[in-house]
Amino acid sequence: MQLPKGDIGLAHELGFAIVRRGYDRDQVHAYVARLAGAEPPTEPPAFDLVRRGYDCDQVDAHIAATRATPPRQD
Repeated sequence: MQLPKGDIGLAHELGFAIVRRGYDRDQVHAYVARLAGAEPPTEPPAFDLVRRGYDCDQVDAHIAATRATPPRQD
């Protein structure tokens, strides 16, 4: 099964593996976009487990690392 064209770029950019059961890719995309925004979310992420989703451990590690990195002061 191939990813839709829009998912190929983002999946490659984020570096998450697509696994048999994992986090819903659209929900992860939306949350990661919010993390990169001016006002990141304060609530913990809650993703549905779906077939052909992102690897949970990789997503959790990325979110933890992103939250631990202080925002840039430009």
